[in-house]
Amino acid sequence: MLDRLFQILHRRLDTLSGRTAPQPAAPSDPESTKRLRTEGNALLAEEKLDEAEACFREALVHTVDDTQSLVCLGYVLKEQGRLTEARIVLKRATGPDNTDPQTFEAHYLLGEISEKQDDFEDAKKHFKAALDLKPDFTRACEDVVRILHVQGRKDQTRVFLEELVVACPESTDYHVMLAKEFTDILDLEGTVRHLSTAVTLGVDDPYIDMLVGAALCRLEREPEARPYFDSAILKDPSFLHEALYHRGYYYTRSGESRTGVELLEQSIQSKPDYAAAHSLILLNLSHSAAALNRSYQQAAERFSKAAEDPVQPMPRSPVQSVDRESKVLRIGFVAGEFREHPVQHFLVGVLEHINKDQFQLVAFSNNQMDDSGTALFKKLFSSWHDIKDMTHDAVAELVRAQKIDVLIDLSGHTGDARLPVFARKPAPVQVAWLGYFASTGLKAMDYIIADTVCVPENSEEWFSEKVFRLPATRLCMTVPRPSRPIPIEQAPSKNNGYITFGSFQQAAKINAQVLGVWAKAMAAVPQSRLRIQNTGLCTASIQNKIRADMELAGIDLLRADLLGSTGWEEYLEAHNEIDILFDTFPYPGGTTTAFALWMGVPTVTLAGNTMLSLQGASMLGCVGLNDWVAKDEAEYVEIAVKFAQDTERLAQLRSSLRAVAEQSPLFDNKAFAINLENALRAMYLEKMEVLADLPQQ
Repeated sequence: MLDRLFQILHRRLDTLSGRTAPQPAAPSDPESTKRLRTEGNALLAEEKLDEAEACFREALVHTVDDTQSLVCLGYVLKEQGRLTEARIVLKRATGPDNTDPQTFEAHYLLGEISEKQDDFEDAKKHFKAALDLKPDFTRACEDVVRILHVQGRKDQTRVFLEELVVACPESTDYHVMLAKEFTDILDLEGTVRHLSTAVTLGVDDPYIDMLVGAALCRLEREPEARPYFDSAILKDPSFLHEALYHRGYYYTRSGESRTGVELLEQSIQSKPDYAAAHSLILLNLSHSAAALNRSYQQAAERFSKAAEDPVQPMPRSPVQSVDRESKVLRIGFVAGEFREHPVQHFLVGVLEHINKDQFQLVAFSNNQMDDSGTALFKKLFSSWHDIKDMTHDAVAELVRAQKIDVLIDLSGHTGDARLPVFARKPAPVQVAWLGYFASTGLKAMDYIIADTVCVPENSEEWFSEKVFRLPATRLCMTVPRPSRPIPIEQAPSKNNGYITFGSFQQAAKINAQVLGVWAKAMAAVPQSRLRIQNTGLCTASIQNKIRADMELAGIDLLRADLLGSTGWEEYLEAHNEIDILFDTFPYPGGTTTAFALWMGVPTVTLAGNTMLSLQGASMLGCVGLNDWVAKDEAEYVEIAVKFAQDTERLAQLRSSLRAVAEQSPLFDNKAFAINLENALRAMYLEKMEVLADLPQQ
């Protein structure tokens, strides 16, 4: 009885695996096998799967274990959804004794079957086996990468691709794929290395040329970028506006704002609706010494025309008859800075104290890359939506579907902004706050949050939005949370015998006018030294430019120390090497000023006449340091000299400033959260009252 059962089982397995029945070995007939395979493939092309299956099975009668016939039969069975049978057939093709190079196809199909059955590890194993047999099998490589991404193993993805690049150094596909992985982690050196290799190997794609040029500009290597831009434009002139934009970005970042803005203007001439160029011009005008409010306003109106005129605002939602005073408001936040970024330091502590019983917080994240900061942010929102790969229209529809009452833009005209979403008016109340420091220019933006110092009375004309002033400050810093204690040490002048001035501002903020004022202060304080530290100084070209500008300004380079960036906690500790911080102008510090106050180091700042240029005055006023705010350059020098000569007062201030700062409006997250809640409720009530009086759409 058992023998009979075994015979039946063997016959069934033979059928499943492509054998019709146990029979004596027959002489191989390759010609018939080839003919039947050809017929089967023709039937397969006509989607006649049953007839194709019969041909491939008959082919296997003529040549048992013919790899190509097994692969074809396995494919048909897979397409018919008969995955178990397909797996058995394909396993025959991948047996250890099969040396046919076409075995890679069987492994690939087995990988597809395993992935369809959600067995990602087995799928990955077979895709890799296919690559072992055929290292240039791009499709299998793409599948492994996709699975690793699904599994959240991006670090393994890079290692995997790097091994394939070694195995197939001539594969342009692998270089391009690896470049994308480096771009995703913002390792632009890796991006340039692999994309430029792909170009050298023969990739003739203007998009690739443009990506290399853009990455080189971000790496402050604009001269190297030009040939790539030229190549892209020669192949496709429609890339002209992008090339001009990236070059403009480089020059604005390297402190040559005039040249940068000229290139950006050319970009807009090439493509008038190019939002990125409009935003970068506005960003630069917001802190350009040569620009007045009127210049910014004109550029903002031009942006509004480009962003809003072609767009049909979404229909207004019906105004609901509810108790608006007690209604739980859904507050949406749109930003590309939900990560380790200065915005994090001004937002986390505030959101932690928002009353979640009265306000539901919804994030619309345009992050280009998430990090540990993102994980912290995600805990603070009731729902989270990644929008970086969504169109503006799709994001607007999402906002409307989420029934957002107040939509807040945190990015303005900075890098990862989504202002065109606001142009579509998806929420009844739209507000600009925090990450930008001037008008957005959008008519669809209802309010901008400010304070009485950075936007004084009678300056509302410079804003397309209605200005809503918070009681003390528009910014509130989260008290730093280092992993270890960062104590404030004795003033360095006590140990050194001389005053150390310092700056942690970005290189682009340190212009010739700023250096000229610093030079006067240093000349009036003999033996004083200047310590400048920022990320840009890690780049030789930027360091050389600043050195040259310092010499032109009259600063003795022997009295200056230029240092590159460090880790965050080391950056905080570096304040122990500085007595007085020099602020830049007309683009002052924000995060740097707040961190310095917490570390006991006061900042000399110059008050300007724009929201941004008054930021330092607002922050210092919060901690009672109004006497550190200058009204002009001469007073800036006087303040620096006066306090540099009073080392006892400096020492006293240093010892008490952290405690004063933590109790001030600049660091009082709980009080600020209440003020923000009241502001959001007031803006909502005011706007809804207006909307209720309008004819319903």
